[in-house]
Amino acid sequence: MDRTKEWKINGLQKFEKKDIYQSVFLNKYGYYELRHKISRQERNKGFEDRYFQEQVSATYEKEYAPEELRYICAQIDEKAYVIEQNLVKTGVDPDGAYSLLDIGCGEGFLMQFFHDKGKQVKGIDIGSYAISSLHPDMLPFFEKGDMTDLLPAMAQKGMTFDVINSDRVLDMVDDVDACLDAIREVMHKYSILVIKTANNYSNLQRMLLEKGEMKEEYWLDDPGHTGYFNREGMIARLQANGFTCLDFYADTFVDFWLVNPFSNYYEKQGTGGAAHKASACLETLFHDISLERTVEIYRMLGDMGFGREIVGVFKKI
Repeated sequence: MDRTKEWKINGLQKFEKKDIYQSVFLNKYGYYELRHKISRQERNKGFEDRYFQEQVSATYEKEYAPEELRYICAQIDEKAYVIEQNLVKTGVDPDGAYSLLDIGCGEGFLMQFFHDKGKQVKGIDIGSYAISSLHPDMLPFFEKGDMTDLLPAMAQKGMTFDVINSDRVLDMVDDVDACLDAIREVMHKYSILVIKTANNYSNLQRMLLEKGEMKEEYWLDDPGHTGYFNREGMIARLQANGFTCLDFYADTFVDFWLVNPFSNYYEKQGTGGAAHKASACLETLFHDISLERTVEIYRMLGDMGFGREIVGVFKKI
């Protein structure tokens, strides 16, 4: 059956990606990349100051409302379900005391969750402010520093982990090859790598730009974000570095509110908080009704290129 017509919306044939943007270029892997990048040292310093201590990002908070904590826990619960499904595929017992390394562990929510499940956890991040503020009990399992320095040191000691998690890291580094090579060195043949990135220049975002319903690329974070991933680009990039994809799903669906001009939080200032709360409420409700079916829905949406964030699960080839 020819599905071409199903994908032709507003003239965007199969949502073809085009190299038409001023600040980013479409690389050979099929995702967008910042044209001009700052040094790793500048990025690391700016990240700790800006994202944690000054709180100019919606990603990190010093305090969370109960509803937001429920949403965060629901997302972690879904990730744990996906992780354990994929550990079965590689031959690791998900009921055993498997080990987890959280790269860019931030506030330590994921570490705390798996530690409470009796798993061996370790977290690394370029800053300690967030984890010290929200999960100080995880500090004994935390190491501060850049992953391209810390991971080779771990590999020299023969350290490997069953699960390596990396949230919102790969789209902020200056050298993807170096980071993925360092990650490979702390994986054994049964390990899985779970990568979450923002889904920028997504099908939805590009459609709204083409239609003129968004005036500019509001998600562009220059120089903070270097890579603007999508499903195809993430998978192609990991394959080029010796990984194969085991699983893929979408995560966080606040961007659906952009379709309604009254809730387009980029164009209509002051509506972003309400859009996030509404999205979090619905996603938590999905989770509460059925975790398993929710993950299946998210897998289908991820396959179609939706989601404000995307998550891929990989193993070494």
